[in-house]
Amino acid sequence: MQEAQHIEPISRHNGLALVLAGLVLMPLVLILGYWLDGRAQLVIVFLFLACMIMSVLGALKLREPRYSFSLSREHLHFHHKIGGWSLHWTNIIRIDQARLQSGLELAELPYIGIKIRDYDEFLPLMSPRLAVHLLTEQRPLLAMALRHGAISRHELQEWLVEDDRYRSAGGQDYQGLTAMLGHRMSHLRDLYGYDLLIHESSLDREASEFVTLLRSYLNA
Repeated sequence: MQEAQHIEPISRHNGLALVLAGLVLMPLVLILGYWLDGRAQLVIVFLFLACMIMSVLGALKLREPRYSFSLSREHLHFHHKIGGWSLHWTNIIRIDQARLQSGLELAELPYIGIKIRDYDEFLPLMSPRLAVHLLTEQRPLLAMALRHGAISRHELQEWLVEDDRYRSAGGQDYQGLTAMLGHRMSHLRDLYGYDLLIHESSLDREASEFVTLLRSYLNA
């Protein structure tokens, strides 16, 4: 039996350190500026802004969910800052690192791909807010396909705003944001062979190693 485990994403790493470093350095920079008595003022302003940006970046990292994935014997859970989704392992066909045809070669992409068996076990669980974020976050994948010549500019323009009516392979009708997500998943499957693509920033190790981990649960 596989043990349940939680994955802390790389995107959260060093968040607290950045916040603390920025907060400590900002008053030191102000003291330095006071000591210099107006000299090198532009340098002081630049350093202060750099410290402020450091703190903001750290705070943004800490806003991300503590865990990106939770793996159990029955399910794969993905955690997002505005929600999450869950898949039963039996509803997953294949997991691998996403690739795209580039000339005569396959280019590896910084995404993990998941191909699912039944959309009707997945789409009804989507909240409207999460559907919007997924549609937005997946736009770079469409632009990437255009750069590699996998789709035309006309197709890209059509797919950026998906149709708000969708019928699944199982005959279930969807409307609104859920329907748009269903179309997007179908387009991603046509382009990459996967319905869901997750950026490697959500992982805690190399993409190939993470694929091996997920496959161990899938095969079990």
